[in-house]
Amino acid sequence: MNKLNVDGGILGEPDKIGIDRKDLEEIISFLKKQSSEGLHSGVQLHIARNGKSVLNIAVGEARPGIQMKTDSVLLIFSSSKPWTAMAIGQLWEQGKIHLNQTVKSIIPEFGNGKESATIRHVLLHISGFPMENYVWKSPPTNEIFLQDIYNQKAKYTPGTQSGYHPSSGWMILGEIVRHIDGRSIEDYLDEEIFNPLGMKDTTLGITKKRIDELGDRWAHKDTKDPEFDQMINFLNRPTGVILPGGSGHTTVQDMGIFYKTLWNGGEWNGFRIIKNKTLDFFTQTHLAGITDQTFGFPSSRGYGFFKGKSVGLVCSLDTFGHGGMRSCVNFCDPELDLIVNFHSNTMLTVD
Repeated sequence: MNKLNVDGGILGEPDKIGIDRKDLEEIISFLKKQSSEGLHSGVQLHIARNGKSVLNIAVGEARPGIQMKTDSVLLIFSSSKPWTAMAIGQLWEQGKIHLNQTVKSIIPEFGNGKESATIRHVLLHISGFPMENYVWKSPPTNEIFLQDIYNQKAKYTPGTQSGYHPSSGWMILGEIVRHIDGRSIEDYLDEEIFNPLGMKDTTLGITKKRIDELGDRWAHKDTKDPEFDQMINFLNRPTGVILPGGSGHTTVQDMGIFYKTLWNGGEWNGFRIIKNKTLDFFTQTHLAGITDQTFGFPSSRGYGFFKGKSVGLVCSLDTFGHGGMRSCVNFCDPELDLIVNFHSNTMLTVD
């Protein structure tokens, strides 16, 4: 099968909303070139401006011999963190939680030097338990991971340093949702965000039944990287672990809907997931100029979002979004009224 098969393309009349059609054609040519050179085995890209989609395209393969399409479903890793952040935002605006409330006040088992960690600390990755080198048990389960988080000794006093929490912090946020609301985080997101917005191809986690239903639409991360092999392997198939900040499966079309909703102040097609005031607060820059101990360089963050240049070097300072394991990035740049959703099957190597 020709890896450069293309599905989708330019939509509507982009020139009428300030995007040159020739620029979009160049982007398509660039994606084809990258794929032909082996940078991506398969890739999806969605672009919208002023709430109108101008490009929705897929290039390459979802899996060997299977064409990547615009409705192929990919694992997006940490690009799913903003979903859980919005769930926390909903509970906060309903008065069910306070951001300066300690995690321990909700989850009594949470301790070992982490007792002062607040919900705000977790959202900003300053809560002291990054567990960036966590070794997954076999077989991995939510219960085992959560117990290991509860038992984990604080690496630093919560609130005193910045250190990106790849999975641990968002597991705790998911448990906070469950403790407060009663639903699992995956059910909560389905019922309060995905289904109402029409994100029909989006799930947190993936089951064998879901993979069978998707058939050729299921895309597979293909990167061979010894550092991440274990995580990629168990997230690429049904497992007993649901990571609220790492095991999202979706399309760029659905992520386009999610970010259009955020661009539009929390409402889309007649359904509001969050108040405009809450959204503005969560997407403000709450942390800036502090070196992240996990990454080794400074980053700027909102509550559950990267901000400004931490999203992309050419982004405005108001941009908010999130990347995912060197293979995905989803963001909104309010200054340009621009939304970009990019998903690749292949993790980009860092030289």
